[in-house]
Amino acid sequence: MRYHITGSSQVGVMGLKRDTLEGALKKARELRQQGIYSEVRIIDTETGDVVKEPVA
Repeated sequence: MRYHITGSSQVGVMGLKRDTLEGALKKARELRQQGIYSEVRIIDTETGDVVKEPVA
């Protein structure tokens, strides 16, 4: 899996993985919409860079 999505909440940290950038962007958006997770980030595991998401 190339993309790692992280999000923190009052309970702890969630980590998810997706194969495609599109899938990672969709999941990050869903986590933010839940209103529970803060600091949602997508990391490209091949480069180690944080993906800059397009502004909606």
